[in-house]
Amino acid sequence: MQANPTQRSYVLLGAALALPIIVLVVLQLVLALDGERQRIEQSTMNEAVQVIHLADAQIRSDLAVMRVLASAEAVDRRDWAEVFPRAREITVLNRHWRNVVISDLRSGEEVLNLARPYSSRRNPIDPAIAARDPRQFAGDVVREGAGCPCVYLHQPIGSDGRLLLTVALDPRAFLAPLRRNTPAGAISAMVDRRGNFIVRSRDQTERVGTPATEYVRNAIASSEAWGIYDGRTYEGLVNHSAYYTSPLSGWSAHIAIPSALIDRPRTYTFMTLSIGTVLALALAGLLITWALRDIAQRRRAEERLAQTQKLEAIGQLTGGVAHDFNNLLTVIIGGLNMLLKRIEDPKQRQIAEHMLDSANRGDKLTKQLLAFSRGKQMELAPVDLLQLAPGMEELLRRSIDPGQTLEINIDPEACWVRSDANQLELAILNLVINARDAMPDGGHIEIAASPSSRKGFIELTVRDAGLGMPKEVVDRALEPFFTTKPIGKGTGLGLSQVYGAAQQSGGSVEIESQVGKGSLVRLLLPCAEEPLHAQAEPHPEAELAPARQSGQRILVVDDEPGVRAFIAGALRDAGYVVSEAGHAGDALQALEAQRPDLLVTDYSMPGMTGLELGERARERFEGLKVLIVSGYADAEAIEASPSNPTLLRKPFDENALLRAIRTMLAA
Repeated sequence: MQANPTQRSYVLLGAALALPIIVLVVLQLVLALDGERQRIEQSTMNEAVQVIHLADAQIRSDLAVMRVLASAEAVDRRDWAEVFPRAREITVLNRHWRNVVISDLRSGEEVLNLARPYSSRRNPIDPAIAARDPRQFAGDVVREGAGCPCVYLHQPIGSDGRLLLTVALDPRAFLAPLRRNTPAGAISAMVDRRGNFIVRSRDQTERVGTPATEYVRNAIASSEAWGIYDGRTYEGLVNHSAYYTSPLSGWSAHIAIPSALIDRPRTYTFMTLSIGTVLALALAGLLITWALRDIAQRRRAEERLAQTQKLEAIGQLTGGVAHDFNNLLTVIIGGLNMLLKRIEDPKQRQIAEHMLDSANRGDKLTKQLLAFSRGKQMELAPVDLLQLAPGMEELLRRSIDPGQTLEINIDPEACWVRSDANQLELAILNLVINARDAMPDGGHIEIAASPSSRKGFIELTVRDAGLGMPKEVVDRALEPFFTTKPIGKGTGLGLSQVYGAAQQSGGSVEIESQVGKGSLVRLLLPCAEEPLHAQAEPHPEAELAPARQSGQRILVVDDEPGVRAFIAGALRDAGYVVSEAGHAGDALQALEAQRPDLLVTDYSMPGMTGLELGERARERFEGLKVLIVSGYADAEAIEASPSNPTLLRKPFDENALLRAIRTMLAA
């Protein structure tokens, strides 16, 4: 293309300014490369800290169970014949407990050891237990012995220090968090205070209980709680290792990343300085060319960013709207169900049933809004494809063009998969929309499911007779923001969501396509067992009225007056003694006045979430049961909460509420 005078002037001006600009760019690259090295080191350190935090959480959980056992009435009475079966029951519930030992430190004898049948004859204390540090709850790893390899946790019984409760833990209980936080290409381990392996991301069986390398032991001997050191693994990997020591157990996590990842930025810094100085003028010309081309690329990137921000804003908006809808629908559905129990006039019942049917359709719409807005980890559970796919048929038919047809074929042998129902619905919808856009002149779309040749998996496929894709497009189709659609017609996120849903479910995605012959997208999803409640789930109207309760106390907390009044009314009708609070402050005052048997609280409230309120209540009353009612709660945070609350999704009716209440109080 012939450059006009104005363009040539810009080029000459750019050339005149190129040299100092390139020098500045080189300096910026030097700083950026050094920053990359620091980022890698900090990221690795963060992974080590996360491993220790997860291990500490497991230890605290086990110590809490041990304290419960140590404070049992049978232990106070020294009735070891009764303690023995109870301790065995606890090991069944905590499968990573390999052995339970109670030792008499004064007599030097074992009082109880689950590794041997119970008898009045006592054996000497295990040397590893006798040699423990009395200031530490967590012991060192033991490779040989009953229930070993293992690590010991110790809990004194009583205040005189005579009896000691010891639990032998399976080190593999800490292996999954370690591997989950190990970067690709790295080798990680957690070691005890002596520098012996508790868990290791490689060769766990061979390495557990054996000494770590001298580099690891030197880091421990330095008495520094954290740091970075150079080393070499048993596999010969030259590395930079980040380590962090637990203040609770004294154990430390070590993550070794290849030295090349750290040294490469240093090498690049030297090369950049040298080459940048010698080739400044040549790079100036490349910079000008790159700048001219970058204008269009930057504009496209800004458009993608704007689209992403728009989707995030829509997601937040739909999530908030869905939360408000859930509050409204809880009152409407619950109230209508309660009215239907009291209405005898057939015409009035018919009107109420029509209203309830409309409210249930609103519930389905709300769940679709939540599926669009959800950005957190999926909630995996058995999903019935025989119900899910046909249940979407009306929505899918409204999503395709008039000249297109839709067919759904679900093999009865391929009905149950493990996934998130909402995310799986969204994935199917995205695939159908892509198939629709690939057939501008009309065509046939088929959704099918059948057992896979890969054992333990189900194939869910969406096939179209559209334009098809060349191989280079298929290879990139699952990348976020990659799209071949015209500007404004697609975000490039549809297949990325499909891929994410399959991956988080433990499956994968495969694409087959030929130009002019259409495409087939195959989701491989893990099989799931049919849940027991799905086999004989009673209709709400056929359920018997719940038995009246005997005055158990329940505190109901919700900032929405209608929801609070519905829950409180339903519970009072069932015979419970109910107190109400409109926000967390009033709830805390009510808790101080009298302990309830159960706390029922909304999740999203101003000032303090229901989860935070439950944790505060559990701090005040150990063992208090907490039920969180919400349609937009953070399930991941609830599962990780030490208050161990139960989640009841809004909207719900009176029967669902009372079932949840009775189940929790009976537990």
